[in-house]
Amino acid sequence: MARFRVLYTDRGDYSHDFALEQPYYDAIGAEIIDARLDHNALDWPTYERHLAAADALICFRVTVDRRAVEAAPRLKVAVRSGVGYENFDLAAFAERGIPACNVPDYGSEEVAVHALSMLLALRRRVVYFDKALRTGVWRGWPGGASMQRPSLQTVGVIGLGRIGRAFVKRAKAVFGQVIACDPFISAEDFASAGARQVDLDELLRESDAITIHVPLTRKTRHMIGEHQLKLMKPNAIVVNTARGAVLDQLALAEALNARTIEGAACDVWEREPAQLEHPLFTCDNFIGTPHVAGISVEGQIDNRTKQAQEVVRVLSGQPPRNPVVADD
Repeated sequence: MARFRVLYTDRGDYSHDFALEQPYYDAIGAEIIDARLDHNALDWPTYERHLAAADALICFRVTVDRRAVEAAPRLKVAVRSGVGYENFDLAAFAERGIPACNVPDYGSEEVAVHALSMLLALRRRVVYFDKALRTGVWRGWPGGASMQRPSLQTVGVIGLGRIGRAFVKRAKAVFGQVIACDPFISAEDFASAGARQVDLDELLRESDAITIHVPLTRKTRHMIGEHQLKLMKPNAIVVNTARGAVLDQLALAEALNARTIEGAACDVWEREPAQLEHPLFTCDNFIGTPHVAGISVEGQIDNRTKQAQEVVRVLSGQPPRNPVVADD
């Protein structure tokens, strides 16, 4: 009989088995439970049954709220499959003394490169020109707007954590000036990253291109909304590869349709999968991708490995490597 049960509530990719993770769990006598729950239509009785027997859980999209934590009397550790952890009720975990963890360091390079590629695709109108060319249009673009040299423009980075710093490193080769805001980062870290420190309103007013790299918390939900969009330059573009709800996507669609900003791109959505009737898909100055910014073969191996290692670490009586705590 297995000493431990590790519950995978859901996974981002069901095309692979657990060959990568199995050796780590075998070493401590742990059994893998692959529940394959649907976060958009959660079967609570099935979820509850799995929770009752779980010593550890790893989740992707499924919410682990207070009810779920209380339904798991044996639970010793929970790991979010990725960087964000907004689907964890951190207060409920803390009350039970259960470490809630994430994998903050598996795909920083990939997300930074994806954000930069979206900014450049918008700035150079790559998607628009591709679509126009396929319909026989050789030149011309929306409203006759001019294209400008990136080296004469300012890029603003909202959030200077691992991904934000990885973005700055790459953006400095393209844009003339890099500015950033992050109330949790020291002035020395701004200087080390090579970004000028500003507050959010100043960043919105000065930037020609903006990229968002903050976690979703109660304080950051819709931190970029109608008011903030109105502060941006008419030629501004904004990219969100963080979390869908950090940027008010309905307000964004209105700004794009009204041409009060030049363009936008989102890899993340307030509801995932994104719905085809979403207003953003009516905007010809918008680019969307299906939450793939952090994906690479190497990154996925890193993510899966670190999830299993964290679980094994805690079940073996060691402290977790990447615990997360509530923001207030």
